[in-house]
Amino acid sequence: MLFTLLALLSVATFGCALHLPVDPELLLKNGNNRIIGGKDTPIEAIPWQVLLLKLGRHYCGGVVYSKNIIITAAHCVCDDDANILDPKIFDVRVGSSTSNDGGSVIKVAKTIVHDRFTLNPHLMEYDIALILLSSPLEMGPTVKAIPLADSIRNDGASAIVSGWGWTETGEASLHLKSVSVNIVSREECARAYGYKRITQVTICAAAPGKDSCGGDSGGPLVYEGELVGIVSYGYGCAEPGYPGVYANVVELRKWIEKEATKLGST
Repeated sequence: MLFTLLALLSVATFGCALHLPVDPELLLKNGNNRIIGGKDTPIEAIPWQVLLLKLGRHYCGGVVYSKNIIITAAHCVCDDDANILDPKIFDVRVGSSTSNDGGSVIKVAKTIVHDRFTLNPHLMEYDIALILLSSPLEMGPTVKAIPLADSIRNDGASAIVSGWGWTETGEASLHLKSVSVNIVSREECARAYGYKRITQVTICAAAPGKDSCGGDSGGPLVYEGELVGIVSYGYGCAEPGYPGVYANVVELRKWIEKEATKLGST
């Protein structure tokens, strides 16, 4: 079922992770949608995956950049007007395969959002943010930083997206799931969403019956152990002809590194 952008943004404030649209008719990646085609995956296989909690509830995904910095989507830490939310309402769970227990839960000290990010229904780009943790992570088999990709992957390359989003059952998954999708050319993705919307700072991926979805925003798209994308938006979930759209880490790498240094990344 399709909802208006306004209604979906209203629903989003109650805690399910977002997956923002480029038109009012496009579905947010919130609790009304589903992860499609995923499989249970132990955190040891994806140790850079984290869960962003808002007011103690599962809200978005995130990625370990360093022992004190997490990468996520800008829309995960902003309100409906693209204003940065109070970091005190967020926590990050790391080192657990389940969304509601295990690992460690750490308070968020500060968030920064790309200065070109806007919640524009006609052009969604620069959907990336950094989170400074209040205390450093204890790295180990279940908590590891992931290197950032420095080159564009070939169209058709297989990548992995993961998270605790909603599943085929219609409920959020308590267990971490992952799914394999293929990088889609910018031209093919632009034919679906419009050529002005799919820019250099976005990357698209899709596979029949497979996609990221509600609760996965801000999570990682990974190719051969390197971070290539951050879950951003899409038309529904696994809708034929509409790839998932991700923030392009290759193009945003310099911003990530510069701002992480400012935050005191080590």
